[in-house]
Amino acid sequence: MKTMYLNFIIITGLLFFVSCDPEEDSISGCTDPVACNYNEAATENDGSCQIPLDNPIEITYVEDFVSGSVDSLLVSHIHLRNASCENMTDLVVRKLFNNQNASAYFCFNGICFTSVTELSPNPMTLASFEEDDYFKGYLSADMPGTYEVTYRFYVENSDPIQLTNVTVTYEVN
Repeated sequence: MKTMYLNFIIITGLLFFVSCDPEEDSISGCTDPVACNYNEAATENDGSCQIPLDNPIEITYVEDFVSGSVDSLLVSHIHLRNASCENMTDLVVRKLFNNQNASAYFCFNGICFTSVTELSPNPMTLASFEEDDYFKGYLSADMPGTYEVTYRFYVENSDPIQLTNVTVTYEVN
């Protein structure tokens, strides 16, 4: 009987220690104090840290080479993100292109502009680490050739100047 009680106490004690989950007290989150989404209470880094960049206009996706035939509409997609801890207001895009054999136009902030528009008249606002995937650059050419269009994304009236240039090469056969 004494052995049975002793076994019971040992087994109960082992079950108590085995059933305790030491990870139960851990809190997942961003543990980097430089990050925009730093969580002071986090004890375990979950990989979600949003580290701001020196140039907050981050290009996350770009089709920088597009090919097609004469008189077809070639499309390039560009995704951008506000890689800062603050809201980005007054983000605009300027198209840099001058060629008589082709027309280039773009869609930005929910609006498509004609080929004569060089600067988007409707600035965009992006929240901290918000991404926009709406921008599209279009080109239509009457003659075969290689055409380069530069899109300059920048924040109006920013100090220091925040800008990112993206050059798309359109090859027309």
